[in-house]
Amino acid sequence: MFKKKTVFVVGAGASKEVDLPVGDELKNSIAGKVNIGFNDGYTQSSGDKKITEALRGIVQERGGRDINPLCRAGRIIASAMPQAISIDNFLHTHANDNDIVLMGKLGIAASILEAERTSKIRAGNKGIVFGAHPHIWQNTFCKMLTEGVRLDDLDTVFENVAFVTFNYDRCIEHYVSHWLANYMQISEDHAQSLTKKLKVFHPYGQVGRLPWQGGANSVDFGAEVSPRAIPLIANQLRTFTERVEDDTMLDEMRGYVGEAEQVIYLGFSYGQMNMELLALRDSKTYKSVFGTVLGMSHPNIDAVKDRIITSMTAASVSWVGRIEVAPSTANQLLNDYWYHIAAG
Repeated sequence: MFKKKTVFVVGAGASKEVDLPVGDELKNSIAGKVNIGFNDGYTQSSGDKKITEALRGIVQERGGRDINPLCRAGRIIASAMPQAISIDNFLHTHANDNDIVLMGKLGIAASILEAERTSKIRAGNKGIVFGAHPHIWQNTFCKMLTEGVRLDDLDTVFENVAFVTFNYDRCIEHYVSHWLANYMQISEDHAQSLTKKLKVFHPYGQVGRLPWQGGANSVDFGAEVSPRAIPLIANQLRTFTERVEDDTMLDEMRGYVGEAEQVIYLGFSYGQMNMELLALRDSKTYKSVFGTVLGMSHPNIDAVKDRIITSMTAASVSWVGRIEVAPSTANQLLNDYWYHIAAG
């Protein structure tokens, strides 16, 4: 159980540990799905057929019949992905082009749902097989979370922990609820009810809420969805521009970071846009910071530390008391710094 107020900031590298796409993998997947083409004007030769069917429904709802403008927008995305830092950066650049933004979101939704379906933590008929993949950060986090915890303490287990995830997937919520059910030997309903208390911010939205989370247009983890459902799921995603305008969510998220005694970055790239979203407005607590920098050069690691300090400076005061970064996976970082992070 975490003794200090702790915020985890999660990037694509963390979800990579359970086989979700990262970087070029995600861009290539999106490009392949939205690069919709036809051999003879009728026979689809490229792109995702479910997205094509979804486009027909979208255009019909608009009172039209021609999907070609949206297909052209998809081909623009596909051709630009090798140049893009990320799909988020590209959609931010073209935030005023509604067709490009729509096609980007459809590509993201289809790609992430597909990746959930083939991930290491997809629950089969017997749930998640925890013994098959014990060395993933989600498992280590849950062990830290429940260290010394009795069944009587479960209602308060999430009191000092929150997540900010820049990923569109639902790996955290999905895994934690299944982990609690199996380890604590409680019902799925009880585990899901408990997991609702875990605060997880998705600044860019998510590919639908899980059914037990409530709300409209929910979708099971890794579910096959119909063409009609894809636009509804895509509509729950947000560009950087859209999130900047969401003051309520950002204020609450920054409030959690401001009150945190420690912030842990897992599989995070420390991109400038995302660091801006995390930037403090106020704080009264000095923080210990731990983060992964796997594959980064020494000059970029120095820049990462500067970006962290800048994002955690409010009213000309830096609230960073300590920074520890390591060229490791998310799971390795949690194991290596277990006593520092989980200590009272």
